[in-house]
Amino acid sequence: MESVARRYDLTMLYAAYDAFRRDTARLEAAAGPDGPAVANGWALFSLHWHLQDAAEKQTLWTVMYAKDADAPGRVGAVLDSLALRTVRVVPLVDGVDAALEHRDRFMFARYTRDLRAAVDALLDFKESAVLPLIQETLTPFEWGTFDVEFRRGLGVRGLGVFLPWLLDGAPEATRRAVLRLLPPPIRLCYRVGWRPRYQRRSHLARPAR
Repeated sequence: MESVARRYDLTMLYAAYDAFRRDTARLEAAAGPDGPAVANGWALFSLHWHLQDAAEKQTLWTVMYAKDADAPGRVGAVLDSLALRTVRVVPLVDGVDAALEHRDRFMFARYTRDLRAAVDALLDFKESAVLPLIQETLTPFEWGTFDVEFRRGLGVRGLGVFLPWLLDGAPEATRRAVLRLLPPPIRLCYRVGWRPRYQRRSHLARPAR
């Protein structure tokens, strides 16, 4: 396996992971599963979680596995651990779906608590053990394929929801770093249209008061 130190910009991955942590924390703190804010917040989390997971599997982890086929297996071992942690999240996502469908406050509280812990553990592992491997295993073309696949799954209309969701409550440094990656017309759409619309709709779950 080729091992060359590179410096890809992983800003969007880190920002997305922080957004997932933010949403699971808000959901855990929510008063119950029967409010529209909670349901809408969950819908956004679930949508972007599945899009992110599919794009990463298809364009990052699968490619990295293949490159490790004839090597000692260090990358493969890390990705096996990643897969195990990812699988643990699946029944918890299903559990939150069921709690919302049945308006079960007890189930909602249980599954959102467990989901937050599992998501935090998964994302911490990605950041500490998996993302550094991107720099040494993927070519610039392979790394760029991830962005192409994610945007394809998201679509143009989806970007108008994804970007303000991504930057909701983000530190100013993160917001600036993300916006710098985007062309001026997209930044303008975000500032004058997408963000104000997102804020008016009050999508996300609010902590119980």
